[in-house]
Amino acid sequence: MTMTTDWNKAAMALKHEVVEHGGFLTVQKDSLRERFDIGRLTEKISEDLLGALYEHDMIVVPHPYYVRVTTVRVYDKESEIGKVAMAVAYSQDVSERALVDVVKLYARANAGKDRRSDDVPWLSALDVFLQVVIGKPPEGWEDLDDDREPFQLRDALAESLGLQTGIVDDKETLRRIAAAVCACRPHRYRWEGAPAGLGTALSEAERKQKESFDSVLREAAKHLLEGEEIPLRNVELGRLGLRYRHEAKGGVGWLR
Repeated sequence: MTMTTDWNKAAMALKHEVVEHGGFLTVQKDSLRERFDIGRLTEKISEDLLGALYEHDMIVVPHPYYVRVTTVRVYDKESEIGKVAMAVAYSQDVSERALVDVVKLYARANAGKDRRSDDVPWLSALDVFLQVVIGKPPEGWEDLDDDREPFQLRDALAESLGLQTGIVDDKETLRRIAAAVCACRPHRYRWEGAPAGLGTALSEAERKQKESFDSVLREAAKHLLEGEEIPLRNVELGRLGLRYRHEAKGGVGWLR
């Protein structure tokens, strides 16, 4: 069937809503009929409608012709959730890779629940934020929401830190500050088995580096806060889908 202009416009409008909603949209069958000015969803018209939506990279599950179905879900085929829906609805044509990825992600998130860190000192959260700004995976942390873009995590962190919009929007200045601070991050020494004297020296060197880095981070915080006091509150990074890569006592980062 060749789409009329009205159907084409209706499909484009629906696609925009589906994408804005995250790749899927739940709609009543009656609403779907009204969108496309359809009187009755016969089997033929239902097939034509599915074909029209497919041309705009959308699928509908379940089939709208099913009499007992009152609600359907429209998916954007190119979205992550759409790929999963395609793997379920069109199992004979689509690789099960999307399903495998979802199962692994769920297992990974579920296994990490006992390691999830909800509260960290504000400065520790700022340290994570600055690493994200320069595109560096936060040291000691893992992002559980794999479909999230780096800028989305950055903005979520900025909001949790309470940083002003103007500061976050000045991306060039923010990147320069983040790069300068991250360049001062201390290295983690491994001195297991080292002679006692060398181990002591390395431990002292690490302590001094941490103190120096803490001072640099505090100065960056004062600048980003435009002279306001550095907050004493904790930041709930666990709500942003962040956790420790390794077991951490008390849910507090290494930076105190």
